[in-house]
Order: sequence, then C-alpha cells, then structure tokens
Amino acid sequence: MWVRDRVDELFTDEYFANWYPADGRRGLSPARLAMVSVLQYAENLTDRQAAEAVRCRLD
Repeated sequence: MWVRDRVDELFTDEYFANWYPADGRRGLSPARLAMVSVLQYAENLTDRQAAEAVRCRLD
C-alpha cells in the first residue's frame, strides 16, 4: 500500500499502449504488471515466491 500510494503514477498504461492490440479481450493493466515486475525484482523473488507473498499478505 505504501508503494502504491507513493509511486502509483510511475508507470501509466499510456507508456505501454503500443505493445497491446486495440481489439481482443481486455487484460490486466500493463502499468500494474510493470510495477509488480519491478517490486518482484527488487525483492529478488521467483514467480512462485511472489505469488506466495501476495497470498500471505491477503490474509
């Protein structure tokens, strides 16, 4: 929450608009995916560890 409150606008969807097709199924926000990737890298977590961390924090 702290990170979201302070750097939520670090990545915006407009930065990634050219990477995604205009038609088709709506996916997750590319800006949110970028933020998750940065935080995962900063914490040095594997995909599985990152998923587990999210599950634990939802409790």
